[in-house]
Amino acid sequence: MLNQRLNFPIKYMRCPLRRCFEIRNMKNTGIISLVFSALIFSITGMVYSEDGHPDSYYETILNNAKHAIEEGDEEKADFYLARYIGLTLLDKNTKRSLTDLNPLFAKYKVAKPTSFISGKYNKDFLDWFIFASYAQWGIDDEGVDEQTYSFEITSNSDGKYFASIIAYPWLEGWLVIKDNPSIAVLVLGDFKRKPYIISGILENGTVIKRFPKTIFETDQHPIQYVWPPEFHDLDGDGTPEIWIRYNATWADGFAQLLNIYKIDDDNGLTLFKKFTGNAEGIARRLDGNMVEVARGFTDKDGVGHLGYDKHHFEIWRYEDGNFKKISERDIPHILRSNEWKKYYLNTE
Repeated sequence: MLNQRLNFPIKYMRCPLRRCFEIRNMKNTGIISLVFSALIFSITGMVYSEDGHPDSYYETILNNAKHAIEEGDEEKADFYLARYIGLTLLDKNTKRSLTDLNPLFAKYKVAKPTSFISGKYNKDFLDWFIFASYAQWGIDDEGVDEQTYSFEITSNSDGKYFASIIAYPWLEGWLVIKDNPSIAVLVLGDFKRKPYIISGILENGTVIKRFPKTIFETDQHPIQYVWPPEFHDLDGDGTPEIWIRYNATWADGFAQLLNIYKIDDDNGLTLFKKFTGNAEGIARRLDGNMVEVARGFTDKDGVGHLGYDKHHFEIWRYEDGNFKKISERDIPHILRSNEWKKYYLNTE
């Protein structure tokens, strides 16, 4: 897995035509008691940067974060902390890592967890859940705006249209509940500052029209991870819809959502349909104009959210202008085994 060439692009470059790199030499990094996994790179498409930055570059970012914390400016602090975390994670040539921030974290808001997740989920999944939230902030400098504290966290194009997601980082402490609980720091997309979509039309790889900015509807919840947008013509009218899949967090876990946007060459994007997989569920596009949606649940009495041991799956197919449910089934909870990889990494 580590030495194969990726078949999908690194998440950001200024133009939608993006590079692929070869994954080399896993970096030894971690947080609290959770160990980094190669699966992060498989799902995010992120890879180690061959270019890297001088040590002085990281020292400047770290000092900016320290000063912002001292000044009580959380938005500014989270911006520089997210930048440091994302860049050092992906720079194989630096000795700096997340552990450099432990003295800051000990006195910062993340030291007191405000959300939690079950530590009994598959360990590879928990690694992905934490570290995927870091990788999307390790982008090239041209995708970062120090004036607004925003990042272009993911983008994609089908050759004619493009779409990019702009978000603002927000750090939160999470309690991983197990026999020996631990604290994990997640770098989320802040819903209060309203992430948004930049989109438009391309000609020969050049932007010839930009649509109006579209607010990225996340149901007023932070974003843990956003998959690269997909372009798929749902209704056969010759214009693709833009499909954006993402995880949004709650205090006690997360939901997975799928937003489908219609494209109008004159007016831009309109939200057409949203699917929600509650309680650590699934919401993803399948071939054949179908969508797969799942939610966590249990048949047992007196069992709370953390004890959910099953997923209820439904398949919806687009027919005659509407989505219609065509099948449903119950299976053991996918996050409690390696089964999760089938739905997150598209492995069979």
